[in-house]
Amino acid sequence: MCGIGGILLAKDMEPVLQQKMKALNEAQRHRGPDDQQTWVKGPAALCHQRLSLLDAAGGTQPFADTSGRYLIVYNGELYNHVQLREMLRPHYDFRTHCDTEVVLAAWITWGAACLERFNGMFAFLIWDSQQQTAFAARDPLGVKPFVYYQHNGTFYFASEVKALLRVLDRQPQIDPQRLVECVISPATSGNGAASVFKNIQYLEPGTTLHFNKDGLSLKTYYQFLWKQTSLHENTLLAELAAALQQNVALSMQADVPVGVFLSGGLDSSLLATLAAPHTASPLQTFTIAFPHHQHIHFDPGTIVNSDDLPFAKAIAAQTGSRFNEVTMQHTSVAESLQLLVSINDRIPVWEQELSQQHLSRAAAQQLKAVLVGDAADETHYGYYFLLHDKVNKSPRGLMDLFGAERRATMLSANLLRQLEPLAWLDQEYRQLVSQAGYTFGKSAEENILAMSLLVNRRWLGRLLHNGDIHTMHYGLEARVPFANPHLLNTVMKVPPALGFKEGVEKYMLRQVALQHMPPSLALRKKSSLPRDPRLGKTYQAILQKLLQTPNDFIDTYLHRPALAALCQQEVIPESDRMLLFNMICLIYWGLHYAN
Repeated sequence: MCGIGGILLAKDMEPVLQQKMKALNEAQRHRGPDDQQTWVKGPAALCHQRLSLLDAAGGTQPFADTSGRYLIVYNGELYNHVQLREMLRPHYDFRTHCDTEVVLAAWITWGAACLERFNGMFAFLIWDSQQQTAFAARDPLGVKPFVYYQHNGTFYFASEVKALLRVLDRQPQIDPQRLVECVISPATSGNGAASVFKNIQYLEPGTTLHFNKDGLSLKTYYQFLWKQTSLHENTLLAELAAALQQNVALSMQADVPVGVFLSGGLDSSLLATLAAPHTASPLQTFTIAFPHHQHIHFDPGTIVNSDDLPFAKAIAAQTGSRFNEVTMQHTSVAESLQLLVSINDRIPVWEQELSQQHLSRAAAQQLKAVLVGDAADETHYGYYFLLHDKVNKSPRGLMDLFGAERRATMLSANLLRQLEPLAWLDQEYRQLVSQAGYTFGKSAEENILAMSLLVNRRWLGRLLHNGDIHTMHYGLEARVPFANPHLLNTVMKVPPALGFKEGVEKYMLRQVALQHMPPSLALRKKSSLPRDPRLGKTYQAILQKLLQTPNDFIDTYLHRPALAALCQQEVIPESDRMLLFNMICLIYWGLHYAN
């Protein structure tokens, strides 16, 4: 797990390129604390920040083939690199034991078709120094990031937007549509190709990029879509169980110990149970808690339904793991939120990001990699609202679940008039679903598939981004077994009737879990990574203080009277606490990135 970056077909002289690579390396040093390297030759420059989990001695990047023609910068883990290495030996003379060289050798040998053989998470770019062309690719679900910017024939790329901003000659403008999306529909915001900055793009999941002097082109090589199948439930269940066990075993492969973020929910509990047999010493698990945790009343909300801590402890005891209870401590909540914003250049939108940040910092003090349960809900019919007609009948239904109309009142009148965001976002999401072959309103099953597709393409993208950005800030690799292609090939065969059999979300995955843990854990209602429900009044005080200071960002994009009213409420429901969090983070983001 690393950071990558570069500038191709640059107009700058070599000393300037060297300085820009130094700046890019420094901006992403947290992603690769073990080593930082640069390569500059002619109009091309590459850099790499390394977190070494395999072949520490042989995996230095940028990495060149024996001819020196091809160079790769690569971020990720290829879990089947050992098998691929054996297949490639007749075609390529290996010099290392790292998966980086396998990726390069596979591309040299098979071209873009190599991606069909990869099982892992990755973002990489290969530079052909002879032809002056580049090939880049991102893994099927977009676990690993790749951002880029093209201007006047020069191509810039990095793992994080904030690093890219350090090497651009001019600060790009904010894209008001994407910023508005973060306010109106935070769960599905900030994804797709567009970033919050105009012309800075994300390479989308399952997509390749070709770049040369004539420009760039994109091509989709993978799409997650549910497929009709005649396979019996028992056959699918056996396939699912075997694929998950295999992927967890592969994800535990490293030259260093691998732990688990254990929330106490179904997904992370299942991962911990399957991972424990693959460690030489007790598995390390990490669970978030809050000060005076035992006195908190966790009100059932949109997603969080209970206190997860007792369930996490139960799984830790069952697996014999070394349990790390990480208590979230704030010297200052305002300072914690400012740190969150400085880490997440895509604008924080979930309170749970505070939990992710604290867990990542604690785990990084002991480990270099952890398994996380991300992508299970978005691929296994994991959200109860997919069954509710008022929600799944249209994208607007999903937005209304989080109070879209109320959120719209936080925006400036000018933005509301120009963009008409509720109608615009509904249409944009409908088009995304339509392009994948689904239509809202055709049938109950089609509604579930259409909404599941939207959740998979947009909601999941936000979760995976958050998982990467917060763990990698502390030089910690987050591995995502539920996103591995081998497992996804089976998951895509599960129809809604099985995914929600007996009205239970994630029915099939729960059946797998019942093979490994008691019903009290395998069948408990979904609950996401928790947040502290006592912070509402603190958020109000922070926002009120921000409103007392002149701020062009607020006056351009937001509506001060609505923000002020939000600060005056005596009773703060969960939805308004989340809204307070969103508005504070957005304003801090504007102060940090938009000035």
